[in-house]
Order: sequence, then structure tokens, then C-alpha cells
Amino acid sequence: MTDDLNDRLMDRFEDDSEDQTGENEDEAKTEMTSSTSQTSQKAKNIKKEWNVRSFYLDDDLDSELTTTFKRLDLELEESDIDVNLKKTRHFYPLIVALGLERLEEMESTEITEYLEGTDFL
Repeated sequence: MTDDLNDRLMDRFEDDSEDQTGENEDEAKTEMTSSTSQTSQKAKNIKKEWNVRSFYLDDDLDSELTTTFKRLDLELEESDIDVNLKKTRHFYPLIVALGLERLEEMESTEITEYLEGTDFL
């Protein structure tokens, strides 16, 4: 029965139009990555076109994240900027991008000191 389920899943998710193996598969992944990065911000369905990352936050960080999103959404709504802030499409990528920029600027000692001053370790 397990083989039958695996076969059905393979049939469902297998791409019938191309039979890629080895080098062809690597080339297809490279092409997909470059075209995805160029159009990622214009993706119509981000759940299908973007990668998924799951992570866990403690209650304080989760609360702060929610509060920050609501505050930013309200500020943008009250301003003359024509942006309908969406949590998954706009806010989460913004948080990650800004966090990565900040981490690139930090020395390893700064990161260690920060982590030691929190409950993350």
C-alpha cells in the first residue's frame, strides 16, 4: 500500500513535460533560481513561487513582531503612500532582509555579546 501511495504522489508531482536527470536537473535548478530571483517581488502566488521557511519565536518576540506589523500597517495606511502591507509578501521579507543587512555589519563578538544578553542561548 505504501508503494501505491508513493507512486500516486510521484505521478502527481512529477513533471511529465521534461525528463531531467543529472546535469539537466542542475541546469534547470540554476535557471529557475535566476528567473525566480528576478521576478520574486512580482510573484502572483508567493506560496507557490517562493521558498518556505519555518521558525519558532518565544512569546515576547512573537508579540513584538505582531505589534510592529500592526504599527507599520497603520502608519502606511495613514500616510500618502499607496501600499497595502501584507504580512507574508512584504513584512516578513522586510524583517529578514533588514536583519541580514544588520548581521552583515556586525562583528562576531557583537553577535556573541547580543546572544549572551538574551535568552536565545
